[in-house]
Amino acid sequence: MELSKLFIYNLKKWRKEKGISQKKLAERCEATHSYIRQIESGRGHPSFIFIGKLARALNVEPYQLFFDETIEKSGNSCQSNGIESIKACFLDKVSNEFDIVVKKLQI
Repeated sequence: MELSKLFIYNLKKWRKEKGISQKKLAERCEATHSYIRQIESGRGHPSFIFIGKLARALNVEPYQLFFDETIEKSGNSCQSNGIESIKACFLDKVSNEFDIVVKKLQI
């Protein structure tokens, strides 16, 4: 799954699991409700700092907003065997996504 779509999926999943509305999440992040709506629809692109605010507001670790649960279920080599394994898989996914962006921009 594309990294941005995975982030949106996980953001919505965690928000709903915690029983937090978009409006309440916005308040906890000191942002507007419309900005949270934009992020969840894919029209807004949060900074790393704001991703940290979202994670704190949801009481999760930032990497959990990017974690692909299907990797663990598929028996992939990125199976979750602890935090270091999860970090390695996350970095690999980010690196691959970065390579795609660089190729598109022809940097």
